[in-house]
Amino acid sequence: MEGTQGICVTKLSASVNATAITIPVDSTEGFPGATYPVSQRYIVIKNECVSYVSTNATAFIDCERGRDNPRTGKQRVASAHSGNTTVMNVSSSAMNNLLAIFQAESSATFGTFAALIFSTAFWGALWQMLMWDYSFFTGQLIIIRIILMVVLSGGFLFSMVMAAINVAQGLFR
Repeated sequence: MEGTQGICVTKLSASVNATAITIPVDSTEGFPGATYPVSQRYIVIKNECVSYVSTNATAFIDCERGRDNPRTGKQRVASAHSGNTTVMNVSSSAMNNLLAIFQAESSATFGTFAALIFSTAFWGALWQMLMWDYSFFTGQLIIIRIILMVVLSGGFLFSMVMAAINVAQGLFR
């Protein structure tokens, strides 16, 4: 795995316009470089997905802006971003979406109650996790990807569905 395709996050070191092909960042450490397959060389800036050809210590080079996200297939339009904006790899973006849970409160005749509300980004990320790339398991380790990781992802989905059912039962009693 060597630190790539895990959770990689950095910040823009300067503002970029919608046509910039070099994305300056604080550090590209941990992001896949030119030796990795093209399918792994994507970054996400806000909602925009960007593919790149190579990296140096502080920039993503030869970027193609407004690409289809390789996990969701959703395309976002290239846009300008201000300095200090978070830049993530696709895995980090999916994890952040999985954490997109909000708490809502409502008043009723029985008093105030709270419920967890899952955003649309959360549900999209949940499906991404089920079909997770796990590209770092290659060769004989592919068995781990198929058996262990898919089973764990399915177990996570099952537990999330059960939690949602419990919340719904609590709300509708």
